[in-house]
Amino acid sequence: MAKPSYPRARRLAETIRRLVGEWLEAEQADQVGALVTVTDVRVTQDLHHASVFFTVLGDDQARAETEAWVASAAVQARTFVASQLRLRHAPTIEFVPDTVPGEGARIDRLLAGLEPPRGAPVNQSPGSDQEGSGA
Repeated sequence: MAKPSYPRARRLAETIRRLVGEWLEAEQADQVGALVTVTDVRVTQDLHHASVFFTVLGDDQARAETEAWVASAAVQARTFVASQLRLRHAPTIEFVPDTVPGEGARIDRLLAGLEPPRGAPVNQSPGSDQEGSGA
């Protein structure tokens, strides 16, 4: 069965994504030592809750500190978003670390380490034609 579509929730999610990105850009220069990127926002059908998915570029220590700061700053982010929206009630905001990019990189590493099955043809570079090399 197809997933139901809620156009108003999708529009609000995109607006929140833009606004939280602007807010993070302004705040992270002062508060955070790593780069934070908003990857996705999902808003519930009733528009009361928004989950903001984000990634952090930096080493493990910077990532942990940034994730803690972002989680503690959710109320400030909501205040900023509410000041920019024309809604009776601004949705609560929850920051969720996005694990998809890290999992994708892990899967790429695993796939790169796989050997081709026995008997499978091996890809050769175009310049290494071993058949008919004589004149």
